[in-house]
Amino acid sequence: MPLPDYIDNSQYKLETILKILIEEENQHNLDIATGFFRIEAWLRLEASITQLKNFRLLIGRDPTIRPAESDRIDLIRYFRKNIQEQLEQEPLNSTYKRQIDSMIEHLSNPNVQVRLYGALGETSQFLHAKAYIFDHFSIVGSSNFTPAGLQGNTELNIINKISAVAADLRNNWFEKHWNHSSVDLDYKTKLIDLLNASKFGSKAYTPYQVFLKALYELFRDEAVLPEGNRTTLELASFQQEGFERTLRLIEKHRGCIVADAVGLGKTYIGLRVLEHYLIKLRRPGHVPRLLVVCPAQLRDLVWLKKLDEFGIKANVISHEEISRQSFDHKTYNQYDLVLVDEAHNFRNSATNRYQNLQKLISSGKQNKRVLVTSQ
Repeated sequence: MPLPDYIDNSQYKLETILKILIEEENQHNLDIATGFFRIEAWLRLEASITQLKNFRLLIGRDPTIRPAESDRIDLIRYFRKNIQEQLEQEPLNSTYKRQIDSMIEHLSNPNVQVRLYGALGETSQFLHAKAYIFDHFSIVGSSNFTPAGLQGNTELNIINKISAVAADLRNNWFEKHWNHSSVDLDYKTKLIDLLNASKFGSKAYTPYQVFLKALYELFRDEAVLPEGNRTTLELASFQQEGFERTLRLIEKHRGCIVADAVGLGKTYIGLRVLEHYLIKLRRPGHVPRLLVVCPAQLRDLVWLKKLDEFGIKANVISHEEISRQSFDHKTYNQYDLVLVDEAHNFRNSATNRYQNLQKLISSGKQNKRVLVTSQ
């Protein structure tokens, strides 16, 4: 087919034109400058890329990763994380693994080179150009070397069919940026290492590393607390883990038992839960109501003191109050969250305190419940 004058991924796809130039027009030297790169774009063109005698890929960076405050960004770390995310998103299957193995093999050839622009130096360098330069043809426009750039997005790329223009672009423009002082010359090695270290690669792992990976996959959704949960009530790492597990159980079951040995800070976990829901459940016209039920000796000594210290608004009643025949559970059944400290004191279902607590948490408002107890 005759080559068009421009490519917009509508009538003509960039992916199709690149294949035609390599396979039919016998263009065997290709230099690509791209603001962004995705592995899938390479895989789409792999059969054609393997026919090239020389291939150079210069990766820039997209404006969306420009730092909000600093004028410097660690591009090597950014692209390492980005490539890892691309690989992790792919399902584990033999076809994709074979493609990654083939890509690693091809990248290992000395005639294939990959560099990262703007990775080194004191100031942030920015390359957002997109160019595909052959010996006798050149394509310059808006398409990144990504699946969307190759055929998904609405783009505009001009095909220049003059050899002198292609030579000028290569020798004067591309070479200047390819050898720029900010370029990471060793990025190809890093890319190969990332591919090998992925679940599709061939890197050998020790049994201990496999075990850690299994633990990570099992608990990956529990590893990080969502943004927006910052607090001045700092917890130790093991308490933080307990707090985060408590939230997940409450959100799933509307209740949770926090059980741990004496002296490990269950009270602070409880305080952090109260603080969390005081913030989360607040909305215009509604201030969440929180209730703490604890032994009388802990009311003034611990709970009222700590609630005041951390600025957490909650009412506190004692086990003794809830044990009385005259206790009116209807007074307290509109609370958003009820936290019961030393909850093992309610284990006897024949007592007033057990029956009154049962009425309190099972009637009226569908509140959240936290029982704190020693193991």
